[in-house]
Amino acid sequence: MKTYLVTGAAQGIGRAVAVALGEQGSLAVLNDLHESPALLGLADELKEKGVHVRLALGDVSDPATAERAFAGLERLDVLVNNAGFLQESPLSEMSFEAWDRMIRVHLYGAFLFCKPAAALMTLQGSGAIVNIASDLGQLGCANLCHYSAAKGAIIALTKSLARELAAHGIRVNGVAPGGTLTPMVERLGEAYIREEALRYPMQRLGTAQEIAAAVIFLASQQASFMTGQILGVNGGGVMSG
Repeated sequence: MKTYLVTGAAQGIGRAVAVALGEQGSLAVLNDLHESPALLGLADELKEKGVHVRLALGDVSDPATAERAFAGLERLDVLVNNAGFLQESPLSEMSFEAWDRMIRVHLYGAFLFCKPAAALMTLQGSGAIVNIASDLGQLGCANLCHYSAAKGAIIALTKSLARELAAHGIRVNGVAPGGTLTPMVERLGEAYIREEALRYPMQRLGTAQEIAAAVIFLASQQASFMTGQILGVNGGGVMSG
């Protein structure tokens, strides 16, 4: 039985990843803040495909949420750390609380879920962790220094864990999306979306399904010799190699 866990699963990239993994998985553990109609709709969609679903509600920056998510799990094949949010603020107006919240949700959340995942995967001698970073963690962005710092830290965490866990049969990789048309981005408005699209050579934003395809690849045996890699799905915004 293949088991996967996705944080921030109710919508956007998390939802697309959960649906795509549902094509191969038989047990899905879905995390989101609340039992929203979107999350329940996703659960129903997966159940119709024959996937057993467990909901693990709560804030990923709270250790109790990770404890609930892993309670009773005897196996975990794939962990996708996706939960996050976006909030613009220039440094001069940024409160300590805004900075702290951004770092806690993205970086603490990834740490709190990676630790028990690594323990389970070490026991079984296999597993894949995919962390969702961002091109802004590679480039930086004005008015998003807290978001960029959090995503840059996730990239560093990914590489460090890849080195630490490789001997245990665990692969740790990241996906760094460029601007992606998710509800989180759509809330910033059409003007923002048009301006954001112009940053990329392909002159458009990505879709959640395009990001999910990269996650599925990194979680699969097709990427069996890949660890510590940050896969850029960004319309050419970051070109590396």
